[in-house]
Amino acid sequence: MRRQILRVPTEAWLNQHITPEMLVQIEELPLRRDMLTLLAYVRDNKVVGTQSTGSMPLKAVREVTAHFVVPPVLEETIGEHTYRLRSEMDLWPLYFLRVLAEVGELLDIGSARRWRLTRSGEGFLNAPPALQISFLLGTWWYQVNWLIAYPFTGMGDAIPPMLTTITLAHLLTLPVERIVAFEPFADELIAKAGLRWTSQDTTFHRGALHGAVEFMIINILKHFGVLKVVFREEPLGMGTISKLDTFELTPLGNALLEALTFM
Repeated sequence: MRRQILRVPTEAWLNQHITPEMLVQIEELPLRRDMLTLLAYVRDNKVVGTQSTGSMPLKAVREVTAHFVVPPVLEETIGEHTYRLRSEMDLWPLYFLRVLAEVGELLDIGSARRWRLTRSGEGFLNAPPALQISFLLGTWWYQVNWLIAYPFTGMGDAIPPMLTTITLAHLLTLPVERIVAFEPFADELIAKAGLRWTSQDTTFHRGALHGAVEFMIINILKHFGVLKVVFREEPLGMGTISKLDTFELTPLGNALLEALTFM
C-alpha cells in the first residue's frame, strides 16, 4: 500500500461540476453508504483487531455486513461441502472498504488492539457526499496497490509505475455515454502501460492481463459509479460463463475522473 499526501478537490469545484442528478447517484452509491456503515460501527462498537493481522473479528464482520446495502453471502453450500467465512480478507466488499479506510487514515487499525475512528474519519462522516466519494476514489487511485484486487503471483509485486497516470489519461479520452468494447480497450491499455504477466506459464497470458484490467480498473470504477458495464454469456462445459463485453463512461464518472487530475 502506497502512502502520499492526497489533495482533494475543493467543495466549490465539485459544486460546479457535480449536477443535482449526479449528486443523487453519489448519495445512493452502495460503496459510499457501506463505508458510512463501517465507520459508524467502529465508532459505536468495540472492535479489537485479530492477533495475527489486525483484521476485524468474525462476530463484528457478521454484524457490520448485515447492514450493508447488499449484505454479502457469508456461507455457501455447494454439493456436500459448505464454504464458511474464515476472515475479513475472504470477504471482498468489506476488505475493500477496510483498505480504503485504513490507507485513507479514516480508521486506526492494529494487531490485538482496538480499531478507532480517526479525526479524519469523524470528519468524513459529516462531509458532503461528493467530497466523500471523491476522497475514496483518490485514495484508491493514488495510495493503494491495485494488486489487492487481483492478487496473482504472475502480476509481480507492484503495478507499473505509470499505470495510474496512463489509465486516467486513457479513460478521459473516452466519449461519455458511448459503448466501448472491453477487449480492444484492455489490449491498448496493457500495451501503453507496460502491464506484464511475469509467470513462466504464459498459456493464459492475454486472458490473465485482461483479468487484471477488469478487476483492478473496470470493476472498481463500476462501484464508484464511474462506469456502467455489460456482460455476455459464453458456453463453458455444460453451462455458461459471464464475460465482460462492453462498458461506458457515465457523466458522473467523467466528473470524478477529472477531479482525480487535481489530486
